[in-house]
Amino acid sequence: MKASLKARLTPEQIAPLASRYLAEGRLLDRWRIDGIDVDGTQLQARVSMTSWGDSGTDAGGFHLTIFSTLEFASQLMIVYAHLWAGLEAKRREGWMVESTARAVKAIRRRDGIVVQMDVRQIRRRGVNLYCIADFVVSDDEGGRFEISLKGFLS
Repeated sequence: MKASLKARLTPEQIAPLASRYLAEGRLLDRWRIDGIDVDGTQLQARVSMTSWGDSGTDAGGFHLTIFSTLEFASQLMIVYAHLWAGLEAKRREGWMVESTARAVKAIRRRDGIVVQMDVRQIRRRGVNLYCIADFVVSDDEGGRFEISLKGFLS
């Protein structure tokens, strides 16, 4: 970036430079967890997009965003922690403490999204449950995201 770059922009000047998807299209994104299989510290889920906002500047059309991916990964962590605690319904608030995400290759499928969750650590501390998990989100076309989440239920 140019060290001498300096600007003060009005909303009218920001609009043509900004992502319409982030301002409006992201609000159209909806997803559904189609199924979950749990085996010990491993969880596998299937996810589908039920509605989405396309980006006018993406020649490839739809691509799964990191925002939706973080949402359903968080939801899966909440579900797992409740199952682990023996709770049959959501009784605790989920709090994300830390996250990292890496988009290895774009996921362009709207359905058939596979989420592999590996729980590295889960423990009780008083009334809270702490969980650290790694996720691989992929499709059958080679798309792949890698995510790590740390969070707790209070």
